[in-house]
Amino acid sequence: MNILEDLLLQVAFVVTLIFAYQLFYSIGFGRLQYFRLTQALLFGVALVLCMTFPVHVTEQLTIDIRIVPLLLGTFYGGFETTLFLSLLILLYRAYLGMDGGFYGTTLAVFMCIPIFMYFQSRFLRADKNRRLLTAIGLTVSYCVCSFVSMALFIDMSDTFWSAILLYTAVMAAVVLIFVAMNETIRETLARNQQRLEEAKDAEIAFLRSQIQPHFLYNALNSIAALCMINPRQAEQLTLDLSRYLRSGLNFKQMDTFTTLENELELTKAYLNIEKVRFGDRLTIEYDIHADPERRIPPLILQPLVENAIKHGLMSRVKGGTVRISIQETEDRLRFAVEDNGCGMSEEKRHGVLRLDPERRGIGLRNIARRIKLIYDAGLQIESEVGVGTKVRFEIPCSLDKRRVG
Repeated sequence: MNILEDLLLQVAFVVTLIFAYQLFYSIGFGRLQYFRLTQALLFGVALVLCMTFPVHVTEQLTIDIRIVPLLLGTFYGGFETTLFLSLLILLYRAYLGMDGGFYGTTLAVFMCIPIFMYFQSRFLRADKNRRLLTAIGLTVSYCVCSFVSMALFIDMSDTFWSAILLYTAVMAAVVLIFVAMNETIRETLARNQQRLEEAKDAEIAFLRSQIQPHFLYNALNSIAALCMINPRQAEQLTLDLSRYLRSGLNFKQMDTFTTLENELELTKAYLNIEKVRFGDRLTIEYDIHADPERRIPPLILQPLVENAIKHGLMSRVKGGTVRISIQETEDRLRFAVEDNGCGMSEEKRHGVLRLDPERRGIGLRNIARRIKLIYDAGLQIESEVGVGTKVRFEIPCSLDKRRVG
């Protein structure tokens, strides 16, 4: 029973460090630059602890569960981690003494590591059940190779042969438990990540569906107001609206992006409507220096322009000017919509992006939420009462994984 108790003590060492690894992985460190180095170091610490507190079978023979961090490091860390752990085993065993155990360990490592690396790619491509079978098979293979190599350099007693079965059974069970636990955690994290992505796409689609009726309502009201006064202008505005419907509502997929050119075309169609409606009260200035083929989320510019006109300029009798600026730097697109309208107080500026289901008018809050979801960025609002408002944001030049509508 002493052998079993000592082996379970080593299992406790490994459990602690493997759970630390899973913690790093689960909270998102798996995407960080030095995660694989941290992973290798944790497995290395577990391996050294196992070798530092071995189970003494005879005066000459000691055993430990170094196979657990070595095998897990091979499966989930790749070639570099395997090489690091293998060298660590040899160096630490040499530090403990250049005896028969060292030579047996060296032979076992050189026998098993090529086999481990051969099955590593197959392990990653396999389903969960095949991964478990592969892990058990390689564990038994390592145990056999270890004891065969030890038998060549160390005199074995009856205790040795009885320890073989106990050691192999414990190792197979421990590796099976760790691999099963690791696969279960990874499956859970993958499902959660998929649900988060689906929720994010669903929210983006919902926000987009909110903003389209918002524009259509105002556009149709503008056209209706001109039907009796100036039918020809109303006809032209109807054509502008059809341009919007063609470019602005053609989003068959939730993850579809548009081009900057299409977004500007949509915005100009809206402005043509508003320009006829408000006449000389509305002036538009453009400052566009960007590739028209750059991909952007649809409807992130027009609502800002609409907001500037509706809430910034048209609340004043004399109207004003809206300036639209899009500048491209090396890897960013910088948008700015500025008006010289009534402006807003500091309190209102802080509250304008607050999500309040009781409030009507969703333009700024909608854009802010979508940019946050897609780019983890935000709107910046500068405003002064009686002077005007400037809304700006910046995004990466493109998202290669998205399609253009």
